Amino acid sequence: MNKQISLQKISKIVNGILIGNDIKIINYSINSKKIKKNCIFIAIYGKNFDGHNFIEEAIQNGALAILVNKIFYINIPQIIVSNTILGLGKLALWKRKEFKNSVIGITGSSGKTSVKEMTVSILKKKNKIIFTKKNMNNDIGVPLTLLNLTNKYKYAVIEIGGNQINDISYTSSIVKPNIAIINNISAAHLEGFKSLKNIIQCKSHIFNYLTGKGIAILNYDDKNQKEILRKFVNKKNILTFSLYNKKANFFTQNIIILPNKITFILVSPIGKILIQLFLIGGGIHNISNAIASAALSFASGCSLKEISNGLKYFKPIKGRMYPIIIDNNKLIINDTYNANPNSVNIAINILKNFKGIKILVIGDMLELGTYTLFYHKKIKSLILNSNIDYIFSIGKYSKYITENNVNSKHFLNSKILINQLFLIIKKLKNYTILFKGSRNNKMEILINILLEKLKCY
Repeated sequence: MNKQISLQKISKIVNGILIGNDIKIINYSINSKKIKKNCIFIAIYGKNFDGHNFIEEAIQNGALAILVNKIFYINIPQIIVSNTILGLGKLALWKRKEFKNSVIGITGSSGKTSVKEMTVSILKKKNKIIFTKKNMNNDIGVPLTLLNLTNKYKYAVIEIGGNQINDISYTSSIVKPNIAIINNISAAHLEGFKSLKNIIQCKSHIFNYLTGKGIAILNYDDKNQKEILRKFVNKKNILTFSLYNKKANFFTQNIIILPNKITFILVSPIGKILIQLFLIGGGIHNISNAIASAALSFASGCSLKEISNGLKYFKPIKGRMYPIIIDNNKLIINDTYNANPNSVNIAINILKNFKGIKILVIGDMLELGTYTLFYHKKIKSLILNSNIDYIFSIGKYSKYITENNVNSKHFLNSKILINQLFLIIKKLKNYTILFKGSRNNKMEILINILLEKLKCY
């Protein structure tokens, strides 16, 4: 449980002005519907919402105080700040400074949630941990996670995302990790970052905020991290991981990928151990993610046996290559959480290794800015060189993936797409369908429509 804190102290932390009684609170909320005991409501605002519109509801639901950017004529105490998002960040930084144990920061263009969840699977068997959940990896979600820090937790595992130039630097300045990793760097969120060069530079900012003897972990296989690696030459507080390169601190031997299981030998600075991942349709990227999580866990004090045991019990994450078994030899893969050129490339390489009929249902890759058409056409070239039997696309830009391909078709209507897909698969005895697209496409809706039709068939 959080410790009590006075509003006077909060006002000093956030550089705000307290109006009203100096009461003590325990909990914090930005959701007016979810007000806990002794809670202050923080009125967050953004492009599409403004928490200041829900202050009355928050008070009705039990808020004892509010943090706002202007004065309200109410009968409970309020703290006035110029920017409530920055106020939230300052509160989180105060909490982080009070925390005496290890904080792990994870960033990267893709796979960071899988690395986080694998690391959590390892560490939670050793000690109490706290970690970012769902998509809470931004300038609001990360501070909210940190506000729950107490020293009963041995580890905090924090995923750090970003879609524009200052995001990672700002969030990392609050997290102040003891151990930090860049899982990989590729073309993602180019609309906000403007160039791959900016992405490389911005991802590297996570290391600027490492605490004293903090450990930096880098992907030895990632060509985009070579410049970052050069800056760390001759430094003791660095670890590297690789699939095959023996110069790295962590690498693999004897990789075996089966339909529902991956095994490999993890080679580490303290010896070797067998790793087993029970994943359907797992690809090389899952092995890389597992090595990354092993490096993080090793840096946190875990033994090889603890790493192996934790990874053995790792479960697939919904929306990220998540298998939905329809019947024997009939499989749907839900990879709808997000999409960028690298993750789509990975998805295609996984799909093409399945037996039977292979079907890709793909939506737009978003936030690519002026590179949008270039990358959609590049994905088309990848598909043409694969053995995928059918490609269905839906969205504004995905038509450039399927145009002029005899096995492909573009749709403007999701129900028509699913009807056509259903007509094909109802005759098949062996198929794999992979759904992929950026978050705003809400491709999971297509899966739900298809599952309803299959249920009625």
